[in-house]
Amino acid sequence: MRGMPASPRRMPFFRKLFIALLCVGAVGFCWWLSARNAGEKAATAPPADLSRQSVAQLLGGLILLSPDQVVTAPEVDGFQWPCGAPTGAMIYDAQPFGAMNQKRHGHHTGKDLNGIGGQNTDLGEPVCAAGRGLVVYSGVPSDEWGNVVVLAHRIPGEKGIVQTLYAHLNTREARVGQFVSRGQRIGSIGTANGKYLAHLHFEAIRSLSTEAGMRGYHPAGTMNRTDPAELIRRYPAPPVPDPYSEVRRIRIREALMQDTSVPPVPIPGAKEGFIPVKPQQFLTP
Repeated sequence: MRGMPASPRRMPFFRKLFIALLCVGAVGFCWWLSARNAGEKAATAPPADLSRQSVAQLLGGLILLSPDQVVTAPEVDGFQWPCGAPTGAMIYDAQPFGAMNQKRHGHHTGKDLNGIGGQNTDLGEPVCAAGRGLVVYSGVPSDEWGNVVVLAHRIPGEKGIVQTLYAHLNTREARVGQFVSRGQRIGSIGTANGKYLAHLHFEAIRSLSTEAGMRGYHPAGTMNRTDPAELIRRYPAPPVPDPYSEVRRIRIREALMQDTSVPPVPIPGAKEGFIPVKPQQFLTP
């Protein structure tokens, strides 16, 4: 009818749907952006309760190897048994790798090597490097462990570092930073100051951290440990002494001979063409 106002046109359904979806998307984007910013702040902000004590509890006995230690760890020519005979004679395994120890509530992470006489008959017997290596730990991480030496090795053709750990020693005869040959004496069998009968706790570890002082038994299994017997079986040492130390001494003496900071010592009566002698070449590295 004339004179009556026209009724308003209704908004199409699809336009309403589009606007609703646009609003939902905008709200969702704002929520995501807020959550991301909060996460970045939490990641960059230091924990409020990160005290020196909590860091020590977090890291335990872990000591990260330095880049220098990683690259200078020598390649092995094989592994041998560290006590008794190099082939494993004259010793027995009192507690095998991976064995469950109910008293300790965990799996054994190494091997307990005893002399065939049992008891304390092997107290003070030599402990030798299972393979040529770099000493990355030498000390007493805890009373339970006693004297411990850890060597770092590289296996030809493999990535990463393999460590061998020698625990409960009576004496330590290796210092951190020292290079040792396979079969070189690094200590003697002990009792961890009388806590156990004399034996060598021997571990093989694939890690970039020295783990001296970490648990010798673990409820979750053997962790990053490798069965030392399997390591020796896969990479057996040749039946000859390791010439590594002697070759290294020769190389050090050659380097000292090239040192121009100290003049050579004149040799009385030396004929022309004789090699001049420097006192450094006779120093034991």
